[in-house]
Amino acid sequence: MRIKRITLKNLFSFQGKQEIIFKENTLILAENGFGKTSLLNAIKLGLGQKHFKLDSILNNRANDKECFIEIDFSIFILKRIWDFRENTESFSIYLDNTLLKNDEAEEYLKEKFPPELIDFIFFDGEVEKDLLFLNSNKIKKIFEYTFDLDIFSNMIVDSKKVANKISHAIGDKEVLAFINLQEREDIVSQEILEKENHKVTLIKEIKNINELIRRNDLKIRHRSKEFEDIEIQIEKNSTILSKEITVFQEISLYQLPLLLNQSLLAQINDKESQSIDILDKKEFEKNFDTFINVLDSTISKDIILKQFYQIFNVNKNIVLTFNIETLRKIIINIKDSIEKKEKLIFILKEIKEKLLHNNELKGFEEEVEVLAKQKEIKEKDLFTTEEDLEILTLEYKELNKKLRLEFIAKREKYTNIKAVEELYTISDIAKKLYTKKLEKNLQEFNKLFAHKMEAFLALYQHINTIYINEKFNIVIEDESTKTLDSNLLSAGQKQILSFILINTILEFKQFIDFIFIDTPFGRLSNKNRDFIFNTYYSKFSELTLLVTSSEYDYLCDKDIAFKEYTISKNNFGSSIGVRTND
Repeated sequence: MRIKRITLKNLFSFQGKQEIIFKENTLILAENGFGKTSLLNAIKLGLGQKHFKLDSILNNRANDKECFIEIDFSIFILKRIWDFRENTESFSIYLDNTLLKNDEAEEYLKEKFPPELIDFIFFDGEVEKDLLFLNSNKIKKIFEYTFDLDIFSNMIVDSKKVANKISHAIGDKEVLAFINLQEREDIVSQEILEKENHKVTLIKEIKNINELIRRNDLKIRHRSKEFEDIEIQIEKNSTILSKEITVFQEISLYQLPLLLNQSLLAQINDKESQSIDILDKKEFEKNFDTFINVLDSTISKDIILKQFYQIFNVNKNIVLTFNIETLRKIIINIKDSIEKKEKLIFILKEIKEKLLHNNELKGFEEEVEVLAKQKEIKEKDLFTTEEDLEILTLEYKELNKKLRLEFIAKREKYTNIKAVEELYTISDIAKKLYTKKLEKNLQEFNKLFAHKMEAFLALYQHINTIYINEKFNIVIEDESTKTLDSNLLSAGQKQILSFILINTILEFKQFIDFIFIDTPFGRLSNKNRDFIFNTYYSKFSELTLLVTSSEYDYLCDKDIAFKEYTISKNNFGSSIGVRTND
């Protein structure tokens, strides 16, 4: 399907009747405020996409009180008319020798021109560059249509609705109680989804704040070479201290009571002794417990004590791996490392206070404090959200269990419950088919997406792969499969990536041969303009661009022929005319 002609009258800023006839490539030149957005909105309004207050769509300088838009596609013509004398709107579709009107025409249009893809086909380069951050429901609908999953999605929802109607028709209090449980289950399920989305958002925001704090810390460190060197020393000292404490606490922990108890040590050193005889086991374990508490080991007391008994009650000679002198050295080393670390931290504090006194770090410190407060608020929100999720999940499981039991109890009593059961079976089957078809389509889509992404990824070596996951989220990964935050992409990268996604969706669905782009280059650099034009825009068989004068000058150097129009403006409104070389 292609677009052949657009005729409009008195819509938005346009004065009187205007017409554009499209060729393979069409260029519409207009300065900001002359009517590019008005043209795009008029098209979307004609397709039933945009909703405006009726009194805002008529040119306020129009002589008559009627406005309309007519769009001629290769397979049908649509016309939408607003008559403000009668306050009416009419919509017609001309299909060969058939005329469809109003509701019938609307249904046909939705089938042939899905509302989910209108923003992609008539693409605003300034507004739609944030396609990556569309709300999850909109992205979900787009991909469901693209993958032909909408029929299964509707089946899942509609079968439940019909089941509820049948149950309500029975009118029995017990059945109504069953329905109430069912409705509550749906509400809880939706709340869980919303909480999970909120949790994902909070985790991203906290991650971003952590990154900003880290960058500020780096700025603080880089302000002073001495500051940075001491932090490195502290880090090295902490690593050494950690290793020494690990040896002290975990590797030789069970030997310490022996080294510190002369009586037990004497028994061990006695070559004829085969085992240790603990006369007062209760008293020994009490002292052992005191020792463990002081030591503050990561290993539990019961495990250490059990290990102790296993080692020292065996029928063989006992050999200690180190003596009391080695123990003293380890303790001295730990003490020296702690003192060294404390001294370094004190020096670091002095340097930081000196820099703060000179106002070199004040701005960074204040920013870190603000970020820390934001992080604290979001972490509290995250904690609350996780608690709510846990409670809701438990409630959902309990509701699900009650529903199954209630359903079994009522199935024999009411014949209609069987119909409800079958409808839920249909819903479950639809879910399985949905999942299976989604998996297959995602593989095919991501393969095509990856192919179209090759040129883009070649520009950004730190990005390894970009794909769509089963929740219809865009996932960006580096070489180590670490997920990257899409918020860190530049505006230019977002615009290019968004258009690649749009291009992939339109090719995957295969139902149009054209694309219509307003402000195609946005704020892109010349390098990115060349990249997106040569790699993607120029590949469409029919390309229409709405451009400013700077974008027009850039396109003049391209080896591609356009049929050119201009949008001019006077006190009465905007008008469209064929552009001449003059």
